[in-house]
Amino acid sequence: MAKAPRIRPYKDFLTPALHRRFAMATAVLFGLCYVESVLIGEWNSILWSWFPFGRAGLRAGLLFIPAFMIFILRVAQLHVGLRTSYSAWETFRNYSLRFDVINTIAWYFISAYIYSEIYVWSVSKDADLNRIKLIPKTDRPILNEKPIYLTSFLLFLAFVQSGFHLFYDYDRIDMPVVKTPSSVQNAHLVVPPATQLKTKLPSLVLSSLKRAITVALIAPFLYSMNWGIYPYSIRRLAWSFTRSWAKVFWSLPKSNSLPNKRPFHIDVLVRTMTSGFLLLMMWELGNAAFSAYVAQEPLKNERPITHESRDPNGSLLTGLKGKKLQTRAFAFWELVYIAERFEGRRKNIFEDIDRAGGSTWSQILAICLEIINGIDSRITEYQMPKLPANDAKAKSLGVRDPALPPHPEPLPRISKPIKDGLHEPGDIFTSTPKPKSETGRGIEAVGRFAKRHGQSPPGPVSPKSKQLLLKAEGAVLTPQQQQALSTQGVTGLFRERILWFLQTSLGWPFRQEYRRRMAAIVLGTPYGDVGIVVDAVDALTRFAVCSLTEDKYGNVQKDVKTMIQTFTKSIVQLEEFKIKLGVHWTDVEKRQESPEVDIILAALRGGLNELITAFGDYAGDLRLSQTDMRKARETAAPKQPRPNMEQVR
Repeated sequence: MAKAPRIRPYKDFLTPALHRRFAMATAVLFGLCYVESVLIGEWNSILWSWFPFGRAGLRAGLLFIPAFMIFILRVAQLHVGLRTSYSAWETFRNYSLRFDVINTIAWYFISAYIYSEIYVWSVSKDADLNRIKLIPKTDRPILNEKPIYLTSFLLFLAFVQSGFHLFYDYDRIDMPVVKTPSSVQNAHLVVPPATQLKTKLPSLVLSSLKRAITVALIAPFLYSMNWGIYPYSIRRLAWSFTRSWAKVFWSLPKSNSLPNKRPFHIDVLVRTMTSGFLLLMMWELGNAAFSAYVAQEPLKNERPITHESRDPNGSLLTGLKGKKLQTRAFAFWELVYIAERFEGRRKNIFEDIDRAGGSTWSQILAICLEIINGIDSRITEYQMPKLPANDAKAKSLGVRDPALPPHPEPLPRISKPIKDGLHEPGDIFTSTPKPKSETGRGIEAVGRFAKRHGQSPPGPVSPKSKQLLLKAEGAVLTPQQQQALSTQGVTGLFRERILWFLQTSLGWPFRQEYRRRMAAIVLGTPYGDVGIVVDAVDALTRFAVCSLTEDKYGNVQKDVKTMIQTFTKSIVQLEEFKIKLGVHWTDVEKRQESPEVDIILAALRGGLNELITAFGDYAGDLRLSQTDMRKARETAAPKQPRPNMEQVR
């Protein structure tokens, strides 16, 4: 038998497509670097101040180095889907100790330091930012603290920007949730990257300006503050570090004392604001360009990216079954486009029946139903009573925890019938005979004493102890607190104070909000993507409807019953769970809103309506009872307004 041809994995087609988009984002970033190189350079010539093949072009190439470092960070930590958790504090606890945090801060620090060196080298001499300056009259070289402070300020800015990067999850690729206009009306579909950047540019400029001004006003205090750790201030640390390597190149004074005059002049503060704004714009526009260009359709020359494969369906299936969420997200996106736009690929999927593991359609159906049924499984798992950790682990391994009470052993069988006499051997009814020796009687008395005192309940509290407890309670608690403690217990005593704290900004991270809990349960953790669920529903719906005219073997129609029943069950379970979940006591706002779940419900209802419309007349042939169809029609009826897509994005 001829060996089956190797199926090229989906990533072999996705990676080149991402490289092309990466190159487009890089071009946008380099354009910004060129503009900034012209702004920070010397304007001493009408031509050479901006001519690309001069100092301006060289500066642009150098500025591209710190800007491109953020692209390296984004590629290393790219992911798809929301970070799901019950509270912001849980998110911080789960992600704060990861290597990604250190990696993010390190890349921003390196980028800021290289930018500071390029900026100091590029500005005019009037800015007085040379590392070394000469003492008047003596011409002795000394360190100039102004560039040292500028570098420290940019490092402060890098730390702040890395915090925004982690808090707002810049590493996430913001793919559109709905790719077809059929499932959700007024949906925000794919927008060209240039349009996205043009729309975001004013907000990027405003946010960069705010951060630059804020850090510029706080930086002098951070720079001079005594931190209580050797060398006690950032100013002294930066001065000592710069002097240690500057001594290699210049003959500096032996004294390591700080200058008496601090570098906080108006011109220096203005210089820090402008340089910080330009650096932030590089970071912000670079992140926006990367996200906009990477999150584009999996198409090449207006065709699916797997079109060039020798086995397009096999390559697509490897992407749908991929381990990485981003690979699966792009594969499902392509699947939806095939189901919606490309008739030739649809027919090829319907006719591809001779494949290992089942026909292409049966494998696609199983993968999509697994995505949809995964929601039901997670809800069911959440609603199940929780077992203790030891018991759950032992149950999964089939081993009983030794710390638990042992199973009762069976009673010994009576070796002889009762008619042999109660005083015969094997009698279990006769009490134990009393010991005859003096030692045995002593042991029995000690045993009775221990048993009597070990099983007796504790005695009442003495009056003196009660008096001391009441005295302590009166000294610590007010009469109102004593009354609350007696009626509600310790939890009721502090509940009002806890709720007051949760209503403040400091208490926000500890709230278990309804939307967070719903997303964590329905979508799963640590990441959950609404788009994959919507894509699975839309793809099945489109394939099923198109099969009426394109599926010559009729393989899809026998699975319509399963699809209708699955959609109906999922809608019913999601609607019931939205009501049963309720509001956690820490959710002080008590808003029972979940745009993510609303989007999924809208997609399921839209798909179910299309299936009922297309196959309602063939319900008998599909072995769908009248009860099933009536329940499906009632479930598919809209019960709420269409969700706002911008809330999900």
